[in-house]
Amino acid sequence: MTSNCSSKVIVAREAIEKLDGILEGYDKPICVTDLLLYEKYSKLVSSIVGEKLEWLIINDRIAKNTKSMIDADIILGFGGGRSIDQAKIMARDSHIEWISIPTAASHDGIASEVASVMHNGYRYSEKCKRPKLILADLDIMDDAPPHLRLSGLGDVISKASSLAEWRLARDYADEEYDSDVYATVEAALEAVLTNSSLEVLVGSVIDAGIAMSEFGSSRPCSGTEHAISHAMDRRNHNLHGIQVAFATPFSLHFMEQTDYGKYSPTEILRFMKREEMPVTFDEMDLTRELFLDDIDHAIRIMNKRNRYSVLKHVHAKHEDMLLAIEKVGY
Repeated sequence: MTSNCSSKVIVAREAIEKLDGILEGYDKPICVTDLLLYEKYSKLVSSIVGEKLEWLIINDRIAKNTKSMIDADIILGFGGGRSIDQAKIMARDSHIEWISIPTAASHDGIASEVASVMHNGYRYSEKCKRPKLILADLDIMDDAPPHLRLSGLGDVISKASSLAEWRLARDYADEEYDSDVYATVEAALEAVLTNSSLEVLVGSVIDAGIAMSEFGSSRPCSGTEHAISHAMDRRNHNLHGIQVAFATPFSLHFMEQTDYGKYSPTEILRFMKREEMPVTFDEMDLTRELFLDDIDHAIRIMNKRNRYSVLKHVHAKHEDMLLAIEKVGY
């Protein structure tokens, strides 16, 4: 299987076995990963690549000034969000290529040029560089904890809100728009809503990530629902995809008041419940008051990023938000 967006994508069972051939001609590959994945997969990966492979084990923090850490001619990001984000930053700082080797389909960042970085309690996106190659081994990804797959599903279904809001922003705020990118991301969304299997999910997160890179911005895949998630990061720190999915029915409630919403809150909630994703405040360890505070912060985030929010479009007030919370059934 390959992604629709790029020929430099390999998605297959036992795909990791291709790594030796992929690294032919490189003398100093370095593999960035976390301790758990190193302990689980280092023998396998080293047996394929050989003694020339070096390892860099990272902790929970993403290091920003990484040029001095690099003594390599290619970087491998092996893992989930932190490892791949660290590989992106290292590749950007050192001006060398990197390869994305995701171990879970937990978010669309496995294929994008954007790294997620925490600063002063907020998570924000930092532009880096897109991977030279994406190597997704379905056997490895199939072995990831189930909640990581749910996060990936959540990141994809949030496009139901972000895509509609992007078209709204095009027409009412003259935001830059690309119909081909829109079509790619919409196809990724519809594929997962139709078939939530791992293989389809992997293809969808990769397509969405590459589409963002081709557009040069996260806007196609990130709207008010993502801003709410960024606000949640101040204290909640749930998985990114879980948070954006939780905020998506709220955004879609207001999108229904426009002519731009293609998916209803009920439709997305039905999918979330079927996949056993959290859909209530109790399941998210959240309260109505904290959620309202997150929404207020999200509006400020959207304004700061010069992105047009559906909440601004419908002139949503607190009483409107409370009604939306009640109707969604949080």
